[in-house]
Amino acid sequence: MKNWTTYRLGDFLERQYDSVSVDSFTKYKRITIKTKGQGIELRDEVEGVEIGTKNQFKAKHNQFLLSKIDAMNGAFGIVPPECDEGIITGNFWTYNLNEKIIDREYLRLLCIKQEFTKFSLAASEGTTNRKYLRENKFLNLSISLPLLPEQQRIVSKIENVKQRIEEIKKIREGQTKDINNLLFSRYTDLIKNAKWLPMKEVAPIIRREVKLNDDELYPELGIRCFGKGTFHKPALTGLEVAKKKIFQIKKGDLVFSNVFAWEGGIAVAKEEDNDRYGSHRFISCVADKEKVFEEFLCFHFLSPNGLEDINACSPGGAGRNKTLGLDKLMKIKIPIPDITLQAEFVDLLHKVNAIKEQHSETEKELTELMPALLDKAFKGEL
Repeated sequence: MKNWTTYRLGDFLERQYDSVSVDSFTKYKRITIKTKGQGIELRDEVEGVEIGTKNQFKAKHNQFLLSKIDAMNGAFGIVPPECDEGIITGNFWTYNLNEKIIDREYLRLLCIKQEFTKFSLAASEGTTNRKYLRENKFLNLSISLPLLPEQQRIVSKIENVKQRIEEIKKIREGQTKDINNLLFSRYTDLIKNAKWLPMKEVAPIIRREVKLNDDELYPELGIRCFGKGTFHKPALTGLEVAKKKIFQIKKGDLVFSNVFAWEGGIAVAKEEDNDRYGSHRFISCVADKEKVFEEFLCFHFLSPNGLEDINACSPGGAGRNKTLGLDKLMKIKIPIPDITLQAEFVDLLHKVNAIKEQHSETEKELTELMPALLDKAFKGEL
């Protein structure tokens, strides 16, 4: 690349050994390094008496820090201010930077891009499960860098884009909050004068038990918690299902995960979910279309009052011990507004979900933008 210079890593990374003898009655910051270039953060602050290894080292703000064991998995980064004077074991190495060669923020971008992962892999030796970074080999590896002014220009451009992405995300978060408030306001108005009927009268449980064939495939359905909808699991053969009972799920079913309904494990089966299968822990309720829409029911059960009713019908401790009682579910009373008003609400719900889907796609594009920009930057194309 034009006007780029090749350096050894050791030309701008100078190893530091700031040793610390841990005192039992002194409080110390402890540091952890995330993998995949996600940076460094404060693990905790503890008294020295709680620290097993008494011979440690100190890391300072703006130093480059890596794990000799996990650097090949992206465990490296620039020490943030909150980790200044934090202690580390000998498995972590600290380096001062020669900022006449490399800009600190440019190096931070290299960490995010995980450029040092390939360096670490090239400089690690040992068996598959016991590979360790060899420092001399690591520091003798080469990297091409632009001149400092060009590094700073790249950093500035990336930071400007990053700032714009954050602004867009905040706008999206605000819009999502507003439309959620709008929906809930409409729902609250809708149920004010509604009659209340038990679930068994408006959406009874329908069980479609399946007779298994050993060689046939049975694609499974999953339900995310917190009202985040359905997802698809891999298909199992009848032989893999073995003696477990499974039940067919149809489009439009209101499906409850009977172990996680209390945590919002409730969803309406979509077109793409039709004819998938769930274990006995997935409860399908089918709405009487003359009385209620399944989407309205789902919205109700995911509302604070709806979840309160579900919790009351799910005795026990947390997790798999907090199981939804089916008889109790059928006795829960549901607000049933005029079906025409429900239809208007469901239409609004569909429009809101379309907006959220658009926001999700935009979020995905924004997330993919930064790696693409970094790739261009380190190829000299930005």
